[in-house]
Amino acid sequence: MHPNCIAAVQGAAKAAGRKPLTDAQIKAIDARMAATMRQMARMDPNWRALTPDQRVSAAAQQAMQDMAGEAARKVQNAQLQVVKTAATEQRITDIQAQQKGSRSQALVRDIEQTGSYISGVKQEAVAGLMDLMDAVNTTAGTSPLRRISMFLFDADNPQMTRDVASEIFRNADGSTGNLVAKEGAAAYLKTIETLRQRFNAAGGDVGKLDYGYLPQPHDAARVRAAGRDAWVDSIMPHLDRSRYVLEDGSRMSDAQVRQFMEAAYETIATEGLNKTAPGSFKGSGAKANAGSESRQIHFRDADAYMAYMQDFGSGSMYDAGVGHVGGLARGIGLVERYGPNPAAQMRLQFDLAERAGGAERSFMLRPESYWDQVSGNAGAARSARLAQLGTDARNIQTFGKLGSAVISSVTDLGTFFVTTGYNNLGYWNAVKNIAKTASSKDARDFMTAHGIIAESMIGDLNRWTGDNIRQNWSGRLANSTLKLSLMNAWTDTLRRSFSLTMMQGLARMSKTDWGKLTEWDRTLLDRKGITEADWDVIRQAQLTDFNGVEHLTPEAIRAGGAPNADEVVAKVLGLIQDESEFAVINPDLATKTIGSGGGMQRGTVSGELARTVMQFKSFPIAMISRHWRRALEAPKGADGSAPAMAHPGEDAGALGVATTALGAIPLQAKQIISGKDPIDMTGEHAVKFWAKSVAQGGGLSIAGDMLLNDPSDSPGGFARSFAGTVMGPTAGTIGEGLGLALEGGYKAA
Repeated sequence: MHPNCIAAVQGAAKAAGRKPLTDAQIKAIDARMAATMRQMARMDPNWRALTPDQRVSAAAQQAMQDMAGEAARKVQNAQLQVVKTAATEQRITDIQAQQKGSRSQALVRDIEQTGSYISGVKQEAVAGLMDLMDAVNTTAGTSPLRRISMFLFDADNPQMTRDVASEIFRNADGSTGNLVAKEGAAAYLKTIETLRQRFNAAGGDVGKLDYGYLPQPHDAARVRAAGRDAWVDSIMPHLDRSRYVLEDGSRMSDAQVRQFMEAAYETIATEGLNKTAPGSFKGSGAKANAGSESRQIHFRDADAYMAYMQDFGSGSMYDAGVGHVGGLARGIGLVERYGPNPAAQMRLQFDLAERAGGAERSFMLRPESYWDQVSGNAGAARSARLAQLGTDARNIQTFGKLGSAVISSVTDLGTFFVTTGYNNLGYWNAVKNIAKTASSKDARDFMTAHGIIAESMIGDLNRWTGDNIRQNWSGRLANSTLKLSLMNAWTDTLRRSFSLTMMQGLARMSKTDWGKLTEWDRTLLDRKGITEADWDVIRQAQLTDFNGVEHLTPEAIRAGGAPNADEVVAKVLGLIQDESEFAVINPDLATKTIGSGGGMQRGTVSGELARTVMQFKSFPIAMISRHWRRALEAPKGADGSAPAMAHPGEDAGALGVATTALGAIPLQAKQIISGKDPIDMTGEHAVKFWAKSVAQGGGLSIAGDMLLNDPSDSPGGFARSFAGTVMGPTAGTIGEGLGLALEGGYKAA
């Protein structure tokens, strides 16, 4: 800042009776002015024709307007935070009254409901990406070998990928002449813009680029391996130099842009640690401010973006796009539930829970652990390289050991029908929907269009693995294993068919006033966070007809015209998704938190070790945290409306009998596949066989696996069995190798 300007500012402060500005404050003002001038220079074609004084005056006025807007938003967000605090308090109080538990336990249940809410937001958002998915899967113009690769390993269609990227950069203007790519890009841009506006309406501050937004997932390890000078040399030709201007509107020189990129290199290579002072607080700020920072790297076009991603990107462009949608959905869920600063909200709630009853735990975990999982703190890798190493190790175990997982999954039929009965849905209708979902593309398209997304479509393949499969080489192999084994098809079909049945059941219920619902139905809705006010919105829905049957869909709810329809849609989709994951077991929040070692962060030694140890334990833990816990906690309706499955004895008995009987099928199938005779189920080995069937069905979970496995069934004997069960499959593989080595050494001696 010019000395005369400093003197003027200090004089104005003195005249206003305020303290003189510090050097740091003066530097901040100077930086603000410089940034405003650069932005105006890029946007105003006549900027360079102005005199220096005119430019300073215009920038000062714009900066004041921006600051006034920020101040107003800050006040508005503070008020909104108070409203959301009151709403959070009411929810927790209501849950505590329903469950007659501690405040800490009620807080955990509220966090679990928030996880379902986030899932509902994401499901509907991904439903808007179907044209993009069509573009991804298009094989037009590809060779037979490429088509095989696309089917087996999710490889992309190179020309289509380039065209989609180009259309996104150019805001889907049709310049490529590729209609499929244009429609895919338009769907993506519409979805992220809808999410951006919704996030900002809840107090967020995410700006919009004048060209189409594509995430930039940098691979920090590859960037570091290249070194600063080589990385800067590589990226310089790809930049849109018109974006890098000085305060007077002239373009930055090569040396100035290089200096700018060198600073960007330090941030990317250190994964942001260069911006953190040693020993400083590393907590997150207001969630509403996430995304408010302006982008620093601007590529000149889609080809430049794709070339850079090829050299230094992490994952595919589609992975990055869907991941961005998921991140926006998480942000929306958090700010809509807890206000513009969810982290501050949680600090308050943790303190209140601590004062109310001490360190109450759910599944031996404190509420903070659940929060780290649902907020994404545990999933954000501290070291991308270490996180990738851990993920690769787990993916290798997945494609090495889950080739026959679909055989074991026959036990899903037991949980499917138990959950159907628990929700008072028709068994025969559920069976018909299985057939319909398996055979009818129209039925699958109907559900996809209305927010019922197949798990395999969005990469959340964590049913067995306990972690998302990342789309690098190991992730593609793991994904192809689940695809070729028909595991994806089996899981998607059952879960979608249950969701379809649930949509039909909710449509029938929606015709009944809240007060006239059975006590059981009201209790189920309450436990999913759906209130009487929400039900009034659902009652106004204009139900969607499909094949002569009415369904409760997001469009049906919005057609009612309620101002809070977005929130109700998220709750309903979250309810359907959560119940479908009871029907066909998928990890709930408790299981995911346990599987991450209590919310330990990815990319840390402890976090990766915990995830590796807990791999393949998600299914048995989820059986406990979902079904066995629900059997114990099932509410009792005084009006006799509760189904048989609501009573602990009937629920546990039906679940145990069904999963045990079905568990016998994969046991015998594995015997036959391995070339052995079927086990005599009534002879001298009957007790052990049926005990194994219980374990196979989920009844004895991890303990059953460890106690009932025959060490002679696999190489490495007891060392492999014990290590694999207790320490995870990776340790089991190591134990197997050690066991074989010791066995070979013993025989050689």
